[in-house]
Amino acid sequence: MPRFALAVPAAAAALATAAVLAASGSAQTAPTTLHLVSKHDASVGYFPKGRPRSGEGVGFGDKVTGDDTGFDRGACTIIGRRMLCTIEVHLSKGTLGAQGLLPQRSHANPVAIVGGTGAYDGARGTALVTDVNDSTSTVDVTLKP
Repeated sequence: MPRFALAVPAAAAALATAAVLAASGSAQTAPTTLHLVSKHDASVGYFPKGRPRSGEGVGFGDKVTGDDTGFDRGACTIIGRRMLCTIEVHLSKGTLGAQGLLPQRSHANPVAIVGGTGAYDGARGTALVTDVNDSTSTVDVTLKP
């Protein structure tokens, strides 16, 4: 798997985690945290042919498990050795949006939670993404009250 493809599952997991926190965290005064696991769905996405170059796009999808279940979809633009990604997480109570600049391998890499719909309306916070292997990432999310 190309090195840029490794960061994609992590970004997706981060967003799924944040969606669950948005619903519970918005009604509390203290920050809320959640742990999720994201597994790459090989049937979803696109990748440039050959070696990826700056300006090219990458798309991905993941299955999300842990404290909530669902899926995500993301689109990234390669910028040097990183990817600028926008991710949409779909869960049973609504959607959550996130954006971030991801390295080739993530270790506690921050991704911004930039909003949501439904039960996650107005979500804000940070998801820390860590790649476990080429297809699995963990995501620790903290949402602001």
